[in-house]
Amino acid sequence: MLIPKPLILFIDAYDSFSNNIISLLETSLNASVRTVKIDNPALATDEALHEELSRYAAVVCGPGPGHPGREEDVGIVKRIWKTGVPVLGICLGFQSLCLEFGGVVRRLKGPQHGMIRRVNHAGEDGKRTTGSIFDGVGDIYATLYQSLCANIGQDLIPESSWGDEKWRSTRQCPDLLPLAWVESDLSEESDSGVMDARVLVAVQHRTKPFWALQYHPESICTNEESRKVIINWFKVALHFNHTLRQPRIQTGGPLQGKFATRDSLLSRFESFRPMLNGSASFPSGGHSHTAPSEHRSGVDNIYYSRTVDLPKNTSVAGIVESLGYEEEQIILLESSNAYEKAVGTADVRGRYSIIALDVKDSLRFEYTTGSNQISAIYPAGNTADQYITDLRQFGGVWSFLAQYLDKRKVQDGNTESPFWGGFMGYTTYELGLEGIDVQAQGRTNQANSRPDLCFAWITRSVVIDHVKGCIYIQQLAPTAAQAEAEQWIYCIAMRIANTPYHHPPKPRGTTNASKSGISITTPPDSEYESKVRHCQESIRSGDSYELCLTDQTTITRPRPVIDQTKTTQPPPAPFASYIRLGPLTLVSSSPERFLSWDSAGKCELRPMKGTVRKSPTVTTLSHAKALLDVPKEKAENLMIVDLVRHDLHGVCGSGNVSVPRLMVVEEYASVFQMITVVQGQLPSPLSKHMDAAEAEQARRTRYTGLDVLAASLPPGSMTGAPKKRSCEILQLLERGKERSLYSGVVGYMDVGGRGDFSVTIRSMFRWDDDDFTPLEGEEIMEKWHIGAGGAVTALSTPAGEREEMQTKLNGTLGVFGL
Repeated sequence: MLIPKPLILFIDAYDSFSNNIISLLETSLNASVRTVKIDNPALATDEALHEELSRYAAVVCGPGPGHPGREEDVGIVKRIWKTGVPVLGICLGFQSLCLEFGGVVRRLKGPQHGMIRRVNHAGEDGKRTTGSIFDGVGDIYATLYQSLCANIGQDLIPESSWGDEKWRSTRQCPDLLPLAWVESDLSEESDSGVMDARVLVAVQHRTKPFWALQYHPESICTNEESRKVIINWFKVALHFNHTLRQPRIQTGGPLQGKFATRDSLLSRFESFRPMLNGSASFPSGGHSHTAPSEHRSGVDNIYYSRTVDLPKNTSVAGIVESLGYEEEQIILLESSNAYEKAVGTADVRGRYSIIALDVKDSLRFEYTTGSNQISAIYPAGNTADQYITDLRQFGGVWSFLAQYLDKRKVQDGNTESPFWGGFMGYTTYELGLEGIDVQAQGRTNQANSRPDLCFAWITRSVVIDHVKGCIYIQQLAPTAAQAEAEQWIYCIAMRIANTPYHHPPKPRGTTNASKSGISITTPPDSEYESKVRHCQESIRSGDSYELCLTDQTTITRPRPVIDQTKTTQPPPAPFASYIRLGPLTLVSSSPERFLSWDSAGKCELRPMKGTVRKSPTVTTLSHAKALLDVPKEKAENLMIVDLVRHDLHGVCGSGNVSVPRLMVVEEYASVFQMITVVQGQLPSPLSKHMDAAEAEQARRTRYTGLDVLAASLPPGSMTGAPKKRSCEILQLLERGKERSLYSGVVGYMDVGGRGDFSVTIRSMFRWDDDDFTPLEGEEIMEKWHIGAGGAVTALSTPAGEREEMQTKLNGTLGVFGL
């Protein structure tokens, strides 16, 4: 008989590092963790809270934004200290414990976010800590995320007696015993913003089973010695339960605490399916020129392909033109810097370009946040038939798409090609806000009619492998359509073979567009700098660690007869894209891969923070590394890395996330960027020991890359941390001005079980319904939107952040010759 593991309850204060702590607990201890939110209504009464706690061996009160004195920020954490359950507080939990027993919580003079500091703990003198949580622990170097600190009377201790007195309780807080400090010599110059000599970072209650840490033991940059502290704490907690706890731990009964991993999208779809009552229609898919009722379902499609050589001395643009699709609806995901052979690794250059063909004849799905409806738009002659489905019966838009794609999975295909067919398109920043329950402020009626998610079901495509120098021509079609598919593939191969000579794009193109009639609206310098200062006030108050502030520039110009943005080249990038899909046109030169996954369930995110632009004074990688090897730049990257790890842990589960590359500087055509690679492995529910019914249930509830995509939006590199609170702050600072495509993602998820998305930055986009005619008979005017911004931290300067935003903006404005 298996003995169940003891349970730990994790109280989540809406932080973006919580899942990392849960992973640390479950991989370090012989325990299973359940979690509740600080404002769980089912635990609103003391009776309900005590009933829940009676089933747990211990409680961890996690970090979070805000102040421990504000009820809405700590919720049930404040009531935990009235119980006799062993507790470990971390950051906000630490501050709440100190506040409860006489401490004062104040602002640090110099906030420390993403800063790695040496922790001076009582375990360094074994006589003081026999049996305590620091017993046998060596040197700890830990990541701090704090704007606030606890004062238990340490400022009154004279320097002459500090060495001994710092380990003793103070008159102010006689029940609290200090266990660790971060100390600084303020006479030494520091570029990490340190302005506080004595910061308490660990404490325990003298008589109650309460301990707390102010540093982050789960951070990727906290060393392994800190894991021993967690192990020691749980040993002491279990000993307390065995000898002193009353009443004893109860077993059985329902729990409010849930697993930290999200329900899979496919299982969510299955749980909502009974609501259908056999009455709801599920849109079919597949390439067809026929009416919607005659559309092939796409469920029985197989993969057809042919490999041809990439013609020499040509470009992706030349191939698009030779295929005759340049003036139609099109989706092009282009490694536009693939020709920059001297720059960086294959990842930096990008390897594949993917061209979706016959997009205008493809089924398209559109969804607008808050609508609960997804539109399936079928082409039919010169018009489009639209079918609207209520998403509440499918468990939401992501569950709908996951099930749709899963039903059309293809097992066999060309393993050299990353995309065989499937969904291609975009999501907006506002779609990501909906996923974390943040209300987009002030959206106009016009914006509410535009899709926040738009994916075309692509069955015909061309993939260019720039490394191997070949092209894969592909189609998904039923077995009965084999002859038709092979004939189409042959015709495309002939067109490609006859592609005329076409020079590769230059790193920086120019435009023939006249500046006459162009109107540009940019963020005022003073206004942007004021927003930076407001960001820093939110950081100093403890409401955020980092805020990725953005603003938008609009360009109004006469609409050209031929879209001249297509004859220009933005700065080359590994994840560029050109999209004309529905009412949208997007041109992006994004250098940042957001998320990719393979058919085996390996997921990878590449957060990018820390930028140095190439210049006559910064020309080499070694020079850029030196400039980026400073606390501010590294902290920007680290904060997003820890956030990304949290997002991945929420799907992949404890122990299934790793960081093979941490804060590595890469060289691009025009900039040097600091990146980190974070990888996760989706759990596999299938086992050879399952019977047929169990295997079928496992298939329905398995995770896919779509689960990670849905869990990770909006991209952390465009929000800051903690994500939810930061996005709420940014909504106010940006005055509800929607980011739309900027800060969203663009990419694909294919029938072979793979996916790849880039963050939509260094981009410009326009909507057809923005076009207008000033006066009758005058030229039609079109409006382009360009977003730009940067990560604001405690160490930022308003002028520096404004200059960074302007530098990023200027790169895109160059497309218009401005």
